[in-house]
Amino acid sequence: MPDKTCACPHCKCVLGTDAIMKDGKGYCCQGCAEHHAHGEPCASATDCECTKSAHG
Repeated sequence: MPDKTCACPHCKCVLGTDAIMKDGKGYCCQGCAEHHAHGEPCASATDCECTKSAHG
């Protein structure tokens, strides 16, 4: 059974039907899929702050 949580480090978002698959892992949004390379925020409506952790 695949993991239902976003593969982005520090992200706790649950993958939805619009999850992005990259390198065999699931991400909740494009920003997470790119590990916030350009400071993109997490698109989740849950006020996830994984973007801040990505640039710690």
